[in-house]
Amino acid sequence: MIRWRTALALLGILLLAGYLRLGYLDLVEFKLDEVTHCRLALEVLQGHLPVVGSTASVGIPKPAGMTYLLVLPLAVTRDPRIVTGFLALLNVFAVVSCFLLARRYFGLAVGLVSGLLFAVSPWAVLFSRKVFTADALPFFTVLLLAALFDTLVGQKERRLILAFVWLACLLQITFSALALVPVMALLLLIYRARVRWRPLLLGGCCFLVIFAPYLYRDFTQGFANLKALVDTSQQPAQFSLKAAQHALRIISGANLHSLAGTAFQEFLAGRLPLGWLDVLEMMLLLGGVLYLAAEIWHDWRQQKGSLSARTVGYSILLIWTLVPVLINIRPSVALHPHYFVVLYPAPYIIIALLVVRVWQWGTTLKDRRAVAWSISVALMVLVVSIAVWQVYNVLYLYRFVDTHDTAWGHGVPVKYALHAANTLRRLADETGNRQVVILTKGDRPSRDTVPAVFRFLLEGDLSPRFVDAQKAVVFTPSNMDTIYCLAPDANDTPAAEWLARFAVLLPEETVLVRGGLQSYRFYRLPAGAVARMMPEIASAAEPALWANGVTLLGHQALGEMGPGHTVRLILWWIAPQGVEGVDYHFFNHLVDGEGRRWGQEDGVGYRTSAWQAGDLIVSWFDVEIAADAPPGPFWVRTGMYTYPDVATVPVVDAQGQPVSDAVEWKP
Repeated sequence: MIRWRTALALLGILLLAGYLRLGYLDLVEFKLDEVTHCRLALEVLQGHLPVVGSTASVGIPKPAGMTYLLVLPLAVTRDPRIVTGFLALLNVFAVVSCFLLARRYFGLAVGLVSGLLFAVSPWAVLFSRKVFTADALPFFTVLLLAALFDTLVGQKERRLILAFVWLACLLQITFSALALVPVMALLLLIYRARVRWRPLLLGGCCFLVIFAPYLYRDFTQGFANLKALVDTSQQPAQFSLKAAQHALRIISGANLHSLAGTAFQEFLAGRLPLGWLDVLEMMLLLGGVLYLAAEIWHDWRQQKGSLSARTVGYSILLIWTLVPVLINIRPSVALHPHYFVVLYPAPYIIIALLVVRVWQWGTTLKDRRAVAWSISVALMVLVVSIAVWQVYNVLYLYRFVDTHDTAWGHGVPVKYALHAANTLRRLADETGNRQVVILTKGDRPSRDTVPAVFRFLLEGDLSPRFVDAQKAVVFTPSNMDTIYCLAPDANDTPAAEWLARFAVLLPEETVLVRGGLQSYRFYRLPAGAVARMMPEIASAAEPALWANGVTLLGHQALGEMGPGHTVRLILWWIAPQGVEGVDYHFFNHLVDGEGRRWGQEDGVGYRTSAWQAGDLIVSWFDVEIAADAPPGPFWVRTGMYTYPDVATVPVVDAQGQPVSDAVEWKP
């Protein structure tokens, strides 16, 4: 009978954990960090075997554990939902492992309660649904905790080898797992009588073997990473309760409204006012810590300095939970909630131990059956209420991020980028032109989110070009129709106006984002459009040619040309073939009749490495005129220079001979 109950309980927890983590995967975030991890893993599939992975927030390269872990899903698909789902599935296994661990050492009731609380915890759910290093940790933290229990409580000596392996895996993923090094060291020191030297030695060797490539690379570079890590830990520090706050919050659903970003007030107004249940869960954790400490003290006194196996388990849970918090009481770096994912799943087991112990105490009150019954019911209602509240919280958040602008909180759900990418593929197939142009804020896939995401989604199918819509629009001289996509963050940029002027809007293809708050808009630039645009945009002046091959077709000034005002200077120019390793910038000077400068604006216009021969580019520069400038008239001098060495590119004549250092506009 117990086996059937256990199986049903495990199935229920498994389904609940799976539903919350693996459901609604089209709502997950997929931004620059997530793309970076995926691209590193793709390089492994292409034959590159890296020793380091992504760079930590403190600027130190991490080991490549996360990179190799992501090779598994990316070998099958590049769909961000499936890749994220792979990490979510590992976290489902972590929940099940928590249940099994707690049941093995503390009984079925503790396994049920801890597994349930871990399964529904909002932050535990959310820290399983990103392609991010913290989201890969719980699977290995549970394995490490289980190995320590097996070694120190179950007296299975060889499991210590596995403990070193799992610790190495955690450190291969991210440096936040360093908090578990003193945990393990302290436990092995306290219970050294339970540790045998042979598995300890073998475990240490396994640890070193796993880290050998990273350590060797650091050795060849003068231990630069190790020194940087030490220097970071020695930066000025001050006392802070942030660690304790983060640790308590990520166990419950507290502070979940932070993911609503600028819409947090609307989030709170629309959610049921039951946040006090989060406070109760945090109080249960604090109460559980005190209860375990009291039990350890009592057992130590009863056993005259020794501890029973059960109490050893209590001490493992306490040390696991408290040490990572205590070592961050005086942090030398900014602390973030995901640093404390390493605590999972110990706090849930601690809460379960307290709840079950109080319930058992109530059942011993034979002369007060009503009191015992009340205590049992109250505890059951409390645990179920917390679980139901947290499930509601997760589902409410999913719905909220899909319908509200959560700037500075949860990112835009990936389903919209996927829909836009699929639309681009279909439209490009219709035109027969594999090159598509995406206008967004930023044009470098290596550092800008939208370019990074769409390069990842489209690579291999299409040839996407990215244009910073805050600075320019590029019209391609193709003999086929070209599809343009205006990203949501570029809807209110000048690029939208230029695109609407010369390309054909495809309104039926619009992808509405978050209930229509924003949208991806699609345009078709007809074949040969650039040639037809030339007469319309060219100024009366003769085209100017720079020595690097750039041809200035025309220019225009918009706005009041007077002191204290800002004028927009617009350039229409034709690009030659781009070159790598050289950057060209424009300069625009506003000068008076005596040549004195009263305003200046420099900028890229469109990054050099992305130029394609024949591109017609519209760039604009907003120049602020000094408040103490004369009333005018002003001349505009536009030129180009290499960056960062700032070498002026001369204007040349038809024979290629330098004639000036800039093009001068009429006042």
